[in-house]
Amino acid sequence: MKKEEKLLEELGKIDEDLIPEVLGKSDEAESVSKQSDVIVDCSKKMGKKKRVNYRAIWISVGAVAAAAVLAIILVPKLFKSKDDGSITAGGVISSDENVTSSDVENTTAGMATSSETVYEPNRMAAPAYPYMPSFPDEATYNQEDYNRQYNEWKDAVHNLRAQQSGYMDGYREYCQKVISSVFANVGQNKNRVFSPLSLYMALAMTAEVSDGATRQQILDVLCQPDIENSRAHANALWLVNYMDDGLATLILGDSLWLNTNRQYNQELFEVLAEEYFASCYSGDPASDSYNQAFRRWINTQTGNLLEDFASQLSFDPDMTMYLVSTVYYCAKWSTKFKEKDTKPDTFHAAGGDVTCDFMYSDSPWMTYYGENFECVFISTEHNGTMRFILPNEGITPEELMQDEEFMEFMTAKKWDKYHSYDGGIHLYVPKFDICTDMDLTGYLTSLGITDAFDPGQADFSPLTKDSAGMCISSLEQDTRLLIDEEGCKAASVTVVLIGAGDANPVREFRLDRPFIFEIVSEMDVPLFIGVVNDPTAG
Repeated sequence: MKKEEKLLEELGKIDEDLIPEVLGKSDEAESVSKQSDVIVDCSKKMGKKKRVNYRAIWISVGAVAAAAVLAIILVPKLFKSKDDGSITAGGVISSDENVTSSDVENTTAGMATSSETVYEPNRMAAPAYPYMPSFPDEATYNQEDYNRQYNEWKDAVHNLRAQQSGYMDGYREYCQKVISSVFANVGQNKNRVFSPLSLYMALAMTAEVSDGATRQQILDVLCQPDIENSRAHANALWLVNYMDDGLATLILGDSLWLNTNRQYNQELFEVLAEEYFASCYSGDPASDSYNQAFRRWINTQTGNLLEDFASQLSFDPDMTMYLVSTVYYCAKWSTKFKEKDTKPDTFHAAGGDVTCDFMYSDSPWMTYYGENFECVFISTEHNGTMRFILPNEGITPEELMQDEEFMEFMTAKKWDKYHSYDGGIHLYVPKFDICTDMDLTGYLTSLGITDAFDPGQADFSPLTKDSAGMCISSLEQDTRLLIDEEGCKAASVTVVLIGAGDANPVREFRLDRPFIFEIVSEMDVPLFIGVVNDPTAG
């Protein structure tokens, strides 16, 4: 048996219950348990609260990442009356259904135990997730059944990735602008991690609920000529990146949370469900149960990596809408680091030397040498690549982020010209767990999104007739990323508040001074980007 086949066999043993529900399928009841299992399993390494899954082979971290964007739309304080067509929140759902976040029909039940009854807000719209069969486990199939299941899986992946060309062009330009802005002033003693995809999806949906100059300024930052192109490209980005087959996980999740005292444009939510796979809920923002359901959804969608941040979130009593976009990514290194080779060593941080654990490997690696940096590519098992970029001596990560050649490299359409295999590298990578909480308002206003933050100029009329005075009052992202010998995991939450107001010699690649990292999907879509100035700092 080939090495890759053995790999797929082992990974195929991951719990079969890893696929989100496909609405209308006969196995609907079984599929609702899938995403929470993979999220729990990928969180075990870091000691998160978990439900034991004895069938899962993949206990360690793997390469894992998650992101979420939350847009909050509030009404002016002077609004008092209840609209005639207001939505009534309510209803309960039994946790015996083993509800998960990717299951758009039952997402808020999250990690509840079988003895609990979990509050479920009124559901205004629910998307149908694409069909994704499990990667076959060779040990449980005869050859004929295995081939049939494999071909079904292969066809499903092909269909998802066979999107119309051109969807990445605007995204690359957007990434170049936003990344340069976000990483312009990190600070020499600070780390930063950011998810451009999470923010992109949130801004695209915010464009859907806005109009006029407010919408156009958002589209300009997204590098989209009109809402139709923006919608089509966001939909394609969602589909080409979607993977939940028990072998690899990359799931984008979107949701909207409404105020039961408000009246909304229902057709708008149907568009968001169809094009952005967004669920839509309604409830009383003053209700503790509604707030708990909201936080539970975020925690489930982001693998419980951002529990501290989510625990601080609560609805404003006068809110109109919270808009949430998540990205969850989970994979293992293709070539794992051996724990016995991990040793403490010195990292030369800008603020002084620190000691941390360095992982080591002398495996063949893909490499690229730019004018001002060098890069090593670490592939994951069928779920993209993590790149570690070391600036040349005397150049800071922040300075490199402003370099045009480097930004072209970070967002390249084709990677063939950028790498070659180097079999003579001794690779040293520090283990780290970093977290960043930053307000993105200033970055976006500097890029041209101004009307959306001005109560006198913002136009959110597509959302509700009573949109006067609504604006974005804050836009915050909280992101965390961890790596170890098995892989990497990360999560990001962005909150948008809208309210009133040579011949291959043996060499070293030692990441022992400030560096940059990036995670891209199998389709080379940038998912997470960060700077590590001190791996011992949170």
